[in-house]
Amino acid sequence: MKRVLLFLTLLIGQLLFSQQEEVKNYEWEAVPKFKEIPVEFKGYPAVVLKDYRLYDNRVGQYTYKAFVVMHRAIKILTDDGINDYNKVSINKKYVRDYRDLKARVIKANGKIEELPKEKIIEKDQTDEKQFVFGGVEKGDIIEYYYVIKDFPDFNGVEYFQRDIPVLEGKFQINANVSSATTYVFGYNGMKDESVRKQKIFTVSNLPAYKEEMSATNLADIAKVYYYVDVSSNYNYESYYRELNTFADGANAKSMVKRFIEDQELNDVSIPLDERLKKMDIYLKENIEIADQGGFYNYKKIFDEKKITPRMVLYLYKDVLDYLKIPYQFLASTDKFDNHLDKDNVVPAMLTEILIYIPETKKYVSPFYYWMPYGPPNSVCVNNDAAYFEVSKKNINVSFLKIDGVSMDDNIVKTTSEISIDEAMEKVTVNKKSEFTGYRSYYYRSYLKYIAEDKIPEFVKNMVYNELDVDLKKSNFLNKEYKYNYDNQMPFTIETEAQINESWIENAGKNYLISIGRVLGKQTDLYQETNRKHPIDISYPNKYSHSITFKIPKGYAVKNLNALAIKKEIKNDKNEVIGSFSSTAVIEGEAVKIDIVEFYNFTHLEVERYNEYRDLINASYDFYKTSLILTPQ
Repeated sequence: MKRVLLFLTLLIGQLLFSQQEEVKNYEWEAVPKFKEIPVEFKGYPAVVLKDYRLYDNRVGQYTYKAFVVMHRAIKILTDDGINDYNKVSINKKYVRDYRDLKARVIKANGKIEELPKEKIIEKDQTDEKQFVFGGVEKGDIIEYYYVIKDFPDFNGVEYFQRDIPVLEGKFQINANVSSATTYVFGYNGMKDESVRKQKIFTVSNLPAYKEEMSATNLADIAKVYYYVDVSSNYNYESYYRELNTFADGANAKSMVKRFIEDQELNDVSIPLDERLKKMDIYLKENIEIADQGGFYNYKKIFDEKKITPRMVLYLYKDVLDYLKIPYQFLASTDKFDNHLDKDNVVPAMLTEILIYIPETKKYVSPFYYWMPYGPPNSVCVNNDAAYFEVSKKNINVSFLKIDGVSMDDNIVKTTSEISIDEAMEKVTVNKKSEFTGYRSYYYRSYLKYIAEDKIPEFVKNMVYNELDVDLKKSNFLNKEYKYNYDNQMPFTIETEAQINESWIENAGKNYLISIGRVLGKQTDLYQETNRKHPIDISYPNKYSHSITFKIPKGYAVKNLNALAIKKEIKNDKNEVIGSFSSTAVIEGEAVKIDIVEFYNFTHLEVERYNEYRDLINASYDFYKTSLILTPQ
């Protein structure tokens, strides 16, 4: 019995070891064998048969280097696949040395043609090497691998899903880093097959990736995160200690005290909410965000009038600490890039660092200088976050949803007047666009740094969205940062434009006027039928449009009902949470159109996609509508 157990142990050990790959002296099989392509994958232009990515970090007292292998094999299934996949580029910018570099074509009859060295070219004036596979035919397999000697890579992410299926994927990192631990976590289908110090993740029959609108696309694809840390048991408490140490910054108590006193932030007769608003407005209106490439002294930010996002974190923490105001750090993800892993800490995922003030129930977003104190970052609204509550003895970590925001705080309101010249050729639009909430925060900040000659293009994009217009006039109102705290003073762009596109079509005695285009280009989801992901949007928001069309003299409007569109989405309580509603009436010599469109949710299950698509297409339907003008 012992012999049997010993044999099984050795056999299992050999099977596990077979998963490991030699990195430094990597070689491919002389006659490779690949998995059969499943029937459901044969309709693609090509299929990835093998995608191996192997890392070997070697760091010790006398060693500081790494070896990296990239090995891929792709089978071409269609003529289009030849053009798409017969060239492979490798960025060599930071590569110390190529140890090996090979490429070959495996013909459909099994014949193997290795690519001569002269066919592996260096592109002129670039940091790329390129394999050019000539004579590739449908049914061929192109295969290549390279081994490079490089500096160690201590953290990163590898994405395995792509626009064509992957039959076999593998990530391996050999954890040969002295006095440190290599952490590796796989997501969305990546299987952990690690063996001792070899961290190995594999994936099989990975379907093709297709980007979908309003979806957490990047968060849901197969990927592996890895990083190295000196801790042998890195967890959320470890992460908090590092974050808190990072946020401590330099010792600048005298500067902080002087700032607090000058701004009267220590006047407790003033509500805390007002004091934090005052602080935020002073910083954003008087201290410029600094170029991250420069060197800046935290203790001199009020003299140099420069601050980095990192220093904003220092300052808020220092002020709150000095005033003894309770606060919590929280860490979240950009919900479109990553889902929060509550079991394992992946620092590179936790891109959204906020300070939560329990007394005011509001947030500080220190790394987004354009964001005012108050709402959370737009990419983590209603997203999971790790909240850190600290006492003298303990660090308590809880996982909670970040608060939502009101759609009534995130409104786009437009007022448009449309007229046509007597010759029925030229269309002129006077349009006022008003923004509150996240868009206004960003636009106010962007306008501070944009070059003067780029402003007209900015205005066209924000107001007319892909329409071909000749911008005659433009003007900004309420562009100062302080108005981020007053929704009654929206960021406003006033414009006058002549439409260069053909909005007028002669139809016999009648004319068709493409009045819906005044909204700017709208999204068309009519072609999208097979949805894979749930619906996720950044934050609840609302659109309100008022359009006045001056009816040319001698004409009447024939099809007013075409402008009346209504679509709704309701929740399980029969409450309307999404709507597009347009109405049109004739008042005197003008057509008056009102549109209200809103999305009072951030997530819908994939089963409700058809409802969401119909709602999105309602705005597209309006965009495509035309009025019929008939002679009286």
